[in-house]
Amino acid sequence: MKTLKLFTIFLFFITSFAFGQEKIPLLSGIVKVSVQNGTIECDLQLTELVLPKDYLIRLNKGLNILNMEVKNPDPFLVGFDRDLTDSVQSHETVSYFIPSDVKGEKFYPNNIRFRYVGKFPVINDTLWTTMQREDWRGNIAFVKGNLRVDGIQSAWYPTVYDPINDLQYDQLKYDITIDCEDCETIYLNGAEPVRGSLINFKSDIARELLLFIGKYNIQESETTYMLNSDFTQKELEEVDKINDRIFDFMIRYTNIEYQEKLVWIDGGVTAKGYGFAFFSYPAITVVGDPPYDLRSSFQSVSDRSIHTIAHEISHYYFGNLKRSNSYLESLINEGFAQFLASKYVSQNEDANFIKDEMIQAIEWFEDPDFKFKAMLDFNQSEHTNDRETYAYDYQTAILFTIEREIGEEKMQQWIRLLLQGEEPISNKDFFKSTLKKAINNDDKYNDVVDKYLIGELTVENMKKIWIE
Repeated sequence: MKTLKLFTIFLFFITSFAFGQEKIPLLSGIVKVSVQNGTIECDLQLTELVLPKDYLIRLNKGLNILNMEVKNPDPFLVGFDRDLTDSVQSHETVSYFIPSDVKGEKFYPNNIRFRYVGKFPVINDTLWTTMQREDWRGNIAFVKGNLRVDGIQSAWYPTVYDPINDLQYDQLKYDITIDCEDCETIYLNGAEPVRGSLINFKSDIARELLLFIGKYNIQESETTYMLNSDFTQKELEEVDKINDRIFDFMIRYTNIEYQEKLVWIDGGVTAKGYGFAFFSYPAITVVGDPPYDLRSSFQSVSDRSIHTIAHEISHYYFGNLKRSNSYLESLINEGFAQFLASKYVSQNEDANFIKDEMIQAIEWFEDPDFKFKAMLDFNQSEHTNDRETYAYDYQTAILFTIEREIGEEKMQQWIRLLLQGEEPISNKDFFKSTLKKAINNDDKYNDVVDKYLIGELTVENMKKIWIE
């Protein structure tokens, strides 16, 4: 007979507010999973809802809705429609809304209960015929006895989307019971990993509900939990040293302490040749077979591996403190996280790292197939045809070029001003006002904006700084 464990967290030092959202919804209910069969069955309720105008509710395409229910005050089933015009961040989701009795209008309840089920591929072998063609962050990945699923992109739980302001509210308070008979370990983001198959998790702090459950081991060191890993004690001590060095640099540079113990996850991989990582504070999930798996990432002494680790840790600042629940915000956060990671590598590992990266990157930007708009001209996803190059390379190159122009001290001041303000960095007035304050010279500020942040000559102007 299964016993129910209760795990509750109260971390009052972390803000629950995202971009002025005054009331964070509570997600409660039960989630039943079978990692052997690849099934998910959810009975979840969103309460304390304040739905934005023209709201949409996103849910993964592979999840089939049984019904939606509203209490007002007695429970009753409601109809729901799909919105086929939603410009989603990824291809995983379907957008729903509840129509009102008035034609063309939407119903705005303060609570909605969702019942839905889904069945997904189970990957237990490494033969290419038994694997998926690709793997990605938003994949609901049943792989080698575990389930790996993020919260932002996969939409395994219902998330409210504000299409007017392009904001997705995927961080929620929760009171959820996870029931998985064929599991031994459960991790729900924001809580400690727990051994068991039936566990209740509660959090008064809004979190992205990344879920990693199955049959894996838990290792703990001074700075981190390691999930699905097999490090020796000596190797764990080295992991702590790497984390500590990066923490020390980030804290000194930003003047902001890192608050929680990291959770590093080896998430497995569903397709050959894939290797990537993603951040869901405080969890960092690494996806890939060697040399892209978690163990190899820490054992390698290459600049690239250290850079990847530093990049993901940088997302505590740009991605957590500065939330990224819009397309534009997530894009900009990648550039700033890449900037901080490159600063760390150049100051602690390889003094020539930045210049070498810049020279190579400018060659990519000059490729006529690469389409983009300058950072302050960028307003929608169609303003680049290569998100990866724009987010990780072009923006980072712009930031380092600005640093060359204004100096390291003023660049650091700008970063601190961006992190201290409540506004998102996708707010262009905030972006510009903090830069202007850091530079403290109107002529220099206008010169930097004209050369690197607007117009069509940004690459040409960068080239003059780094190559010519």
